[in-house]
Amino acid sequence: MKRFPPALRIGLIVFVFFLPLLSGVLGKIAKSHAWFGDYRAVACGAQKIIDGGALYDLNLKCAAMEGTTAVYVYLPVVAEAFAGVIRLIGQDGLIWLYGALYVLSLVVLLGGAYFSPPLQSGGGGAQRRRGLTDTDTPSVFAASGIESTSPAVAGEEKLHPTLLDKIPFAAFLTGSAVVWGNIAVLCHAAVLASAMVAKRYPLLFAAVVALCGVIKPVFLTYLLVLLFIDLPLWKRLGWSAVAAIAGLLPTVLFATEGSALSQSWRATLSGFVYTTTPGESFYGWLGLMGLRGDSVGANLGWLVFAGLMALSGLAIAEGLKFDTRARIWLGLSLGVLTIPRLMSQDVFLIGVGLAYIALYSPSLIATSKPLSVLKDRGRTILTVICVFCLIGGAAELGDFTTRISTLLLSLYVLAAGVLTFAQRRDAILTALLLRPLPRKSARVPD
Repeated sequence: MKRFPPALRIGLIVFVFFLPLLSGVLGKIAKSHAWFGDYRAVACGAQKIIDGGALYDLNLKCAAMEGTTAVYVYLPVVAEAFAGVIRLIGQDGLIWLYGALYVLSLVVLLGGAYFSPPLQSGGGGAQRRRGLTDTDTPSVFAASGIESTSPAVAGEEKLHPTLLDKIPFAAFLTGSAVVWGNIAVLCHAAVLASAMVAKRYPLLFAAVVALCGVIKPVFLTYLLVLLFIDLPLWKRLGWSAVAAIAGLLPTVLFATEGSALSQSWRATLSGFVYTTTPGESFYGWLGLMGLRGDSVGANLGWLVFAGLMALSGLAIAEGLKFDTRARIWLGLSLGVLTIPRLMSQDVFLIGVGLAYIALYSPSLIATSKPLSVLKDRGRTILTVICVFCLIGGAAELGDFTTRISTLLLSLYVLAAGVLTFAQRRDAILTALLLRPLPRKSARVPD
């Protein structure tokens, strides 16, 4: 590939990793019934509210919505909100409004996670001050003749992922992430947009995550952003607790009210979520072992896993001295990995935070060959996992390889967190417990 111009080489790499998404979308262009199937489930649920029909039905059907391929599994309040819009502008108006918001959300997600302009970051001088050299962090793209290190700008201390650091994670995207029109895409975009100003406006971010939590409680894992951001610990815990309660309370109240509608919802949720589509993360891992995700043991297991991921993220953010932007992306990426039922439309933000870990971990000390590989070859490790996911999808083994890939990414985070805490425990605890309050006159970065 060295014979090709650099721009062409980069374009080829982008094309290869986006191939699952592109081929999936192109393959469904002529299949009108395949488009916005998940959206139609919500629109059909709203129509049931208006018509007084059964909201929770594994064979959900509505007139003029033959493409309804999914099942309505959200709280009644979501369908009621959509029903209110339908009463104002009708079903035709709703799909145009929703479609516009959906396209905007895709632009925000793809642009923010993959194609945002590279930030100026620490160059050779900054890397040398951190004890890094080019040989410490080799890239699997070296064979193509493309250097994927962060841009070198004298005087800057922080490193930021480049396009080639982020693009491999596009291997997790599939055509269904775009085609089905799932409301999750709107939620992820809103979370990303509000996360970028989470330090200055934590209430805004907390409110967005809480609202998304009402729609899908699993999205409350994005509160890891507040937990990792560089604010006093009591503020992190306070905002996170308030948002978690606000986001989870409607689901708890509805699930425990004992009405016929609530029981119907629980039955639909059990059949569709835990059995038919357990997802590509924790519930999917259990599925590989023949276990269901709706047992007490499974839920306790997920709480342990989520707790370990949160502690690892805290250790990494504090021990590796992440700046605000890196902390936000770390929270977003770990928030995605911690979602117990990870679907194709949930993986847009999976990679950037992990790329930050790989950029900063070479500052750690290795006492053995495996630890040296973990800290110095993070970018290679992450890219190999993404290539494994890419090849598995091409070989029609995505149901297995994607779940294995998310498990490997999670293990990488946990291993990096343990290594960081083992070496920088005192600095981490000091930063968490004795963080000084910011000066009132100082400008708070976004």
